[in-house]
Formats: sequence, C-alpha cells, structure tokens
Amino acid sequence: MTTQNNLSNLTNNKNAPAKRRGKRADHEGSIYYWKARNRWVSCIRLGYNPQTGKEIRKKKYSRTQQEALAALEELKVKYAAVTSLEADTLSVQEWMEKWLLVYVAPRIRDNTLVGYRSVLKHIYAAVGNIKLSKLTEFDLQQFLWRDLGKKYRTAQMARMLLKSAMRRAIKCHLLNQSPAADLELPKKPPKRQFHKPSPEDWQALVDFQSSLYYCWRWIILTEFVTGTRMSELLALRWEDFSFQRDEQGKIAGGMVHIQHALYQAEKKDPETGKYPLKLGSTKTQQGDRQLSLPADFCVELDHYRRQQLIQRMKTQGWQETGFVFTRLDGQPINPSRFSNYYRYTRKRLGIATTFHMLRHDMASRMKSANIFDLKDIQSQLGHSSIKITMDIYTHMDLTAKTKVSNWLEGGVNELLTSQPVKAHKIP
Repeated sequence: MTTQNNLSNLTNNKNAPAKRRGKRADHEGSIYYWKARNRWVSCIRLGYNPQTGKEIRKKKYSRTQQEALAALEELKVKYAAVTSLEADTLSVQEWMEKWLLVYVAPRIRDNTLVGYRSVLKHIYAAVGNIKLSKLTEFDLQQFLWRDLGKKYRTAQMARMLLKSAMRRAIKCHLLNQSPAADLELPKKPPKRQFHKPSPEDWQALVDFQSSLYYCWRWIILTEFVTGTRMSELLALRWEDFSFQRDEQGKIAGGMVHIQHALYQAEKKDPETGKYPLKLGSTKTQQGDRQLSLPADFCVELDHYRRQQLIQRMKTQGWQETGFVFTRLDGQPINPSRFSNYYRYTRKRLGIATTFHMLRHDMASRMKSANIFDLKDIQSQLGHSSIKITMDIYTHMDLTAKTKVSNWLEGGVNELLTSQPVKAHKIP
C-alpha cells in the first residue's frame, strides 16, 4: 500500500522531474513546473538514440502555464514529421544505404544493384548529408531540375529510388509523410532518332578487321540473328548452343539459350585492384529464352569455334573460361569497353546506328517480314511486356513515312482534281 501511495505522489507532484512520471507516447508531450528555475517546461519525446539507447527529448521553457501549453503545441508542429529519433540523427545517405541493403538488394539482380548505385551517387552528392528529418520536397525538386535537368533517364531513376526509400521510411515510422511523393521530372527530351542500318552497314560491320577483338565478326553476326542485349551477347557460353545435324552429318540449324548477362561487379577485387566481371541472370524473367538459329549461321559459328581453338593454342597464359566471345587471353569481354570500341568503330565506318539500334533493327526486320506479330517480337527480344515492344521497337523508318506521305498525297490529289458537286437548291 505504501508503495502505491509513493507512486501516486510522484505522478501528481508537479515538481518531480519528467523522467519520474508516467511515460507518454512519442509526440504526445507534457508540461511540468520546475521549481528550481521557476519555469514551466514543455517537453516532447521523439524516440531513442540508436547509439546510446537514451531517450531523445526536445524542451522549451516558459514563464506561465498558459505559455507552456502554447509552447508544447509549437513543439508538436515542429517535430510532426519526425516519428523516430533515427530520422533526426540519420542522414539521407545513411538511411538510403540501409534501405538499399535490407529491402532492395535481396530482391534484385547484382547488375541492377550496380545500376542503382550509379544513380545513388548523384543523390548522395546533392542531399546525402541532410538529416532525414530535415529533407524537404524543395531539396529534392531542386536536385532533379538543377543537377539532372539534362539527364532525363537518370532523373527518372532517381525519383523512383527516392519515392521508394521514403515510402519505406514512413512504414518504418521514421517519417509521417514523404518529401518525394510529388516530385516532377525535368522536361522529357525528344525520342532519339532511330538510324536503321542498311544492308551495306551490316556488311561493313561484319567485314571490319578488328585489332582488339579477334571475334568481332562473329559478335556482329550473332547480334544480327538474335537481337540480344550486349550484356546477354557477351555472356554466351559454348554450352548455351546446340546444333542439329541431318542424316549426312551436316549442320541443319540450331538453338541458343539466352540465360545470362555479363556485368561489372560493384566492388574491386582486393588482389587485383580491378572490378571483376560477373555472370548474372537476364534483365527480366522473359529474357531467359530459347532462340532458333539458321543453318548458315551455325556453320559459321562452328568455323569460329575452330578459330578460337587456334587462338588458344598460340596464346601463352590462355585462360579457359567457356565463353564464346573472349579477349585475346581467353578472358570474357567487358560490355562497357566493348560498347566504347563499337562506338569508335561505327564512327570510323561512317555508320550512325548504335549497338542498341542493331537490336531495334531485329524488331524492324521481323515486323517488315509480315509473318510475325508483336508477341513474336517480344519473345525474340525478351521484353517483360508487350507495351515495351510497342513503345520502343515499332519504329517507323523513313521508307514507311514516305509510303504514308505518298498515300495521303494520292488522296489529296483525288479530292483536288475531282469535279465539284453542284449545290442543290432548297425548295
């Protein structure tokens, strides 16, 4: 009974320190009179310090009880967006790193993670040091327009990552509302013009004598018959190919299993100090696909395999990796470096078509054949949805536009040269 009375006295005693009273919920707040200072204290708790485990409290001192009540309301408004101490101590970069490693990384491919990190570098440089509780929509909007105004795709990805990270912060009770909820993107640039490669362009690329890649010719030929992504093309291994032979033993066709993508690792190898290449899954689930190969190409690829064996025998230190397309020492080809080399080569040959447009051309050729529908093209290219196929790969080239122009011109001429119809008199 004595214990109960003591607890009751402590709770009702206005001179008792706040920590000795009954605890209130975060953000609820309280006021009490501090006799030693002859002041009323408005106090609000924001949570606990994750490093020390101690409570975090914000206080304000007033002369009267009425002023203290008003001050308490001010504290509630001021810290309304902060639902945890961590939001007041964590920087944006610290929170997004936690979010990335805990909620995102386990669900995505390693090469997607590498892509995300390249975008996060821009975010960290602009707002990474701001405390999560202090981050505002103005900070983020200024970052998108000022820093990424001419990088629309990067801005698009940055907004997506920010919105996702801030939604998770709300679920984790770090924030009450997201400062990234209503961000606007910079003006979208016009779609890049599609430069369809001519038969002469393809021939020039195939015949180019590369001093850096002995397998150049067969890389281009494989792209011509498959339309794969560069990362998928350079990830091909000999075990991914199978040839069919007729009764005489001649190659009659084949299949290739597109099931991997090659990408550069996020971290350096501590022994070599370089970023190693990794073999991961395809960009989408639909990217894992089986493609048919024509007999002529299979014969050419079989010939190339013998060429690779010759290269292997004459190269000291050759490293057998099982890849179809390799560097001179047998190691796989870095997609990033090959992309730069292709850009140099096409400009040297006077070709406007980028490597990705070679992939577009596969869709264009299939569409022009009039025997494939969009589902066939989607399956060939490994798109995750038919919408991507429709939006990106159904380009109208100059020839198609000319056909439309001629068709319209014929209709206009017919209208202009036809005899005018006499007006009927109204009785």
